[in-house]
Amino acid sequence: MFRALLSVLTGAVLAVVVAPALPAHAGIWHEYPFPANRTCSDSRVYNGTAYQVCLEFNSARTQVRSIAFINPGAYTNFQVNLRLRFGGGGPDISDSCPTMTTNASRACYTAFTDLRRPYVVTEATFGIAGTWQLPVRALDMRLSAKEQERDNWCGPGVVQTTLATMGYSAPPQSDLAARLHTDEMLFGVTMPGKIPAAINSYIPDSDWQYKWEEIAVSNGQTYEAGINRIVASLSRGRPVMILVIPGRLPWNTTAGPLLRHYLTIHGYGGVVHADGSVHPSTFKVADPADASEHSIDVDELLLDNANLAWNGIDTVAIVRT
Repeated sequence: MFRALLSVLTGAVLAVVVAPALPAHAGIWHEYPFPANRTCSDSRVYNGTAYQVCLEFNSARTQVRSIAFINPGAYTNFQVNLRLRFGGGGPDISDSCPTMTTNASRACYTAFTDLRRPYVVTEATFGIAGTWQLPVRALDMRLSAKEQERDNWCGPGVVQTTLATMGYSAPPQSDLAARLHTDEMLFGVTMPGKIPAAINSYIPDSDWQYKWEEIAVSNGQTYEAGINRIVASLSRGRPVMILVIPGRLPWNTTAGPLLRHYLTIHGYGGVVHADGSVHPSTFKVADPADASEHSIDVDELLLDNANLAWNGIDTVAIVRT
């Protein structure tokens, strides 16, 4: 039901009537670059042609560029306008690749730019077969992923990751475990209700303050509203922490069904609708089990992995601003 709902939201009207103005700089179409660490929108399709936009990071994750990918199903013409910008008054870079006609896969990309806080976002507006599409967007942050130092310290690990990603001095996990009362709880768990006070004690009152909530996913409206609140936090450059059942994660098939685990959501990819609203289809998450990054479908994370992790009912527990 909810996959169908989100599909309607993300796959609504494809064409926009007014063509966007071309940026001042013009690039050229390239062959696809080698695979790399990327945060991407889902691939969308118009007239048999697939397209998406990604943020691509260098190996050290200190620089970033925007890449627009297009894969025609047959000979067709296409063009793209790209924008790469940073929150907090950082650079705002525009680029474009002009009209080309081919059936070959092509990529248009900006130069690498130093990654800055609080966040970086890219948008690509494709013109395909003479029709401009809705912009696709990817957002991410200057992630500083931390590996949990004990088997039950995923809570301290995600709090440490969140603080470091925002640019605050990350306290030792032992200090965080004490503030979170992790080792004092039955089975050594971190309760989601303990996280906001712990993390807020390290950030100034003038910054966005964290809170925790349960998203009722059994109702389509509350589910969509919960997704919007996650996006709002990420769009401030503030990661979101989420409780999941680790054995259901596609990259973790060893954990048992009774275990619980925290992840940090630090990016998303989606489509920008005509009213300016963003409907994400993918989240980018950091796993404190090994400080790794993963892309995961929004429904897969919230409905298949995080649902039932808290209280065994149809809710998802998150900590967000």
